[in-house]
Amino acid sequence: MNKLRFLSKLLLTAACVLASHSSFAAVWTNENSWDDVWESRYHQWVAANWKDDIFMDPAKPIYYKFENDCADATYAMRLIFSYEHRLPFVVNNFSKPTQPYSNSMKTWDNLPEPQRVRRFLDFIADMTDTRSLRNDTYPIALNDIKAGDIYVAPGVHSYQIADVTETGIAEVMASTTPKASRFLLRTPSFPFYVPEDKTYGDGYRRFKQPQSIRMAAAQQPGYSDEQFRLASDLQYDYVAFTDVISHKLGKRPEKPDEKTTRLLLALCMYANDRSVYVYDALWHLQQIRGQGRQCMNAREYDDYSTPGRDKRLGMFFNSIKRHIDTIGRFDPRSYPARWAKAVFSVDQPPPSEMKELNEFCMVQLTLGEELYMSLRELRQNLEGGYLVSDPHAPLQYRWGIAKAPYKATCPTY
Repeated sequence: MNKLRFLSKLLLTAACVLASHSSFAAVWTNENSWDDVWESRYHQWVAANWKDDIFMDPAKPIYYKFENDCADATYAMRLIFSYEHRLPFVVNNFSKPTQPYSNSMKTWDNLPEPQRVRRFLDFIADMTDTRSLRNDTYPIALNDIKAGDIYVAPGVHSYQIADVTETGIAEVMASTTPKASRFLLRTPSFPFYVPEDKTYGDGYRRFKQPQSIRMAAAQQPGYSDEQFRLASDLQYDYVAFTDVISHKLGKRPEKPDEKTTRLLLALCMYANDRSVYVYDALWHLQQIRGQGRQCMNAREYDDYSTPGRDKRLGMFFNSIKRHIDTIGRFDPRSYPARWAKAVFSVDQPPPSEMKELNEFCMVQLTLGEELYMSLRELRQNLEGGYLVSDPHAPLQYRWGIAKAPYKATCPTY
């Protein structure tokens, strides 16, 4: 009898151990399932809780000092909500399409749950990027943009839509490169891109729900290719394109100063984003020359040159100039109007106005160095045809500081 009791107790203990072990197998256990109600709660949660200090708050130890770039932060937004509300998180695995990455993974089952979640965050960051986002999301109608949706420029950048204002502005949050623990940057302006990918892989997008993760974008609920057709119809004019979105989403029209500020902020971001391209090109050139090759091949040249981006930058300046011209009389009491005047006036602005403009925005010429240019000088260099898109060109030619024509010593494609 004692042996039976002992054996029963032993079996019960083993069962408890096994049950305990199985409960720790997944990163977290699912208690809810994604549906329209949870999708709505997700949008509300992002608007209320997705703050710039999400990775820098010691009161949130699981996420504290999480090293991230733009795509990492975008995936983390969806992952963190899924974890905190016990929902499944699933993204595509293109090395093994039938085995997506998900919170059911058992890789870290020997760790406590907080550590499992942190390891999973790091793992997803390593396995994904802006190019994978196009496959884990799908394009949506412009009048359906909500907090929690994203903007993706594959291979370039991604933004989280943090909120939609009463004037219909999709405010964005973003991280940047290289990976680091940092505060996210919140900007009260639209992403400074216009969707242009012929395969519909960029633009305003929404995460696929786990049950449809492998389904094509066109099969997702709320799928729309409207933004791509509109962008083409408007000839990729950023101001005209974002005017349509704000009209669709807004509860009231933008005031002139509000719109001027938004457009100048977007221009500042777009100009500064060019520094990433210039830095990457110069770094790649340094690497291949260290290997004994002086010139990029055709594919590399295409990857690192910036003719399309430089053309769009010029269009951006022109679009904002047209907006400023429609406002009419310059209001000396308006800071946005003074910034715009400093950028676009024919005559050289007084030092006080240039100081105000430069305090609002300076263009960093390359990463890791304290080299800057004013928006006014950048406009003048663009209009003078001095900016060089050739990735072999030295820094001073890339930004038009050197006014002599650049003489290419490598093939151009």
